[in-house]
Amino acid sequence: MIGIRYCGGCNPKYERKNFVDRVQKHFEGKMDFELAKEEKEYDGLMVVGGCSNCCAAYKQFTSKSAPMLIWGDEFYDEVVKKIDEILAK
Repeated sequence: MIGIRYCGGCNPKYERKNFVDRVQKHFEGKMDFELAKEEKEYDGLMVVGGCSNCCAAYKQFTSKSAPMLIWGDEFYDEVVKKIDEILAK
């Protein structure tokens, strides 16, 4: 399970929801995604910022792997690779 943490969206430079939708579609049937919850441990955590500040707090969430900090569409391939690695474990 991948937890998703969005920033507040005060200065978005790209469509954050579209990015997450693309990732979810890529892993459809292979990995589940949900908005991150504090009481849950995740295989991975996507911290989706709208700009390079990527200011969304995420320390309150627990993940078995390092958080994926995202602040633009250019992170798509990196995120796919990281989730592939999580699935391979």
